[in-house]
Amino acid sequence: MGFPSNVMNEPGLARALRASFLCVIALASAFPLPAQDEYVRREAEQAELFAKDKDSGDFVVAPIPILNPTLGAGLALGAAYLYQIDEESYPSVSGIGALYTDNKSKAIAVGQSANFHGNDWKIVGGLGAYDLNLEFYGVGSGAGNNDRFLPVNQKGWFAGVKALRRIKGDWYGGLSYAYVQVNSTFDLSGLLPGLPIELPSDVEFDSAIATLGLAGEYDSRDSQFSATRGALFKASFSTSNENIGSDFDFRTFRVAYNHYWSLKDTLVLAARGSGCAVPGDAPYYALCKFGVFPDLRGYVAGRYRDETMLAFQGEIRWHFSKKFSAIGFAGVGRVAESASDFNFENLLPSFGAGVRYLLSEKNGLNISIDYAYGKDSDAVYFFVGQAF
Repeated sequence: MGFPSNVMNEPGLARALRASFLCVIALASAFPLPAQDEYVRREAEQAELFAKDKDSGDFVVAPIPILNPTLGAGLALGAAYLYQIDEESYPSVSGIGALYTDNKSKAIAVGQSANFHGNDWKIVGGLGAYDLNLEFYGVGSGAGNNDRFLPVNQKGWFAGVKALRRIKGDWYGGLSYAYVQVNSTFDLSGLLPGLPIELPSDVEFDSAIATLGLAGEYDSRDSQFSATRGALFKASFSTSNENIGSDFDFRTFRVAYNHYWSLKDTLVLAARGSGCAVPGDAPYYALCKFGVFPDLRGYVAGRYRDETMLAFQGEIRWHFSKKFSAIGFAGVGRVAESASDFNFENLLPSFGAGVRYLLSEKNGLNISIDYAYGKDSDAVYFFVGQAF
């Protein structure tokens, strides 16, 4: 468990209705639905598995060390209760978490993920407050390459909810709304004449984003916490404007596809591709960026940011004992001002390795540690669950 990535690595949310609906329908036609007998078989297997433990929940408390290039060193404490609302549904989770690091960053959040009515409904929501000390390199891939930044403090609060309803088979669709308030304070004491960092506009220093939209999802995984086969596809198109309480007018497109192959009983191959586009008048903290877990581990959050982003990564998972597994991963990505600017030059690499310990055998929930190396930095990640 953890804090929403949009807050932990600078908030930026948005969803829109009509265009989103068309996007989901178009994508649905591109991905064939599973055969009905296969779908029924898999649902029956999962219902039988979870029914064995439906009368007892699973309470997990995890102190999680923090050591990464974004927030420094510190500790996060998370507590979660995993339980079933009905015996045909996957586990639901109620959780709370807080963190503090040596650069005086702190945050607290509560969250809820609910699956019910035979997995026909998926609802996720959360709220929290944060006071984070980060680094602002500017906008564009060139800004990240300059290796110069301004310290920036971001404080504020967030709240959001997303509700999905099964449409057919493994396809879901629904609405989302989020509100994020951000107060940014830049430290200009080290700013030298000619320093190649362009500050955001004044209106971005104390501002808010409200977003409304429709999301689509295809989920054929055999486990929501540690999948060994199947796929998870997510797509959304969102809007942010003054009519719904936002200080900015822009749109956000996001798409991600994870696929899992069980090569044998102890070996799993996982792959992920993701993309982002933020056209319009978006504030600097709402742009697409690397360093937002799980896309390209090993980067300072926001060092590479722009209006568009693409990332691809693969991961091999070896379960060498009942409780322990080892993973290796590699990926590449790029940010650009627009989709037409993408090419194979200046790709950002990411690679590393990690270890997993099975924290909850009943739900397949791991506690994880990864070491990741990027172009400009490396990082150690401690977290609960899989990276993707």
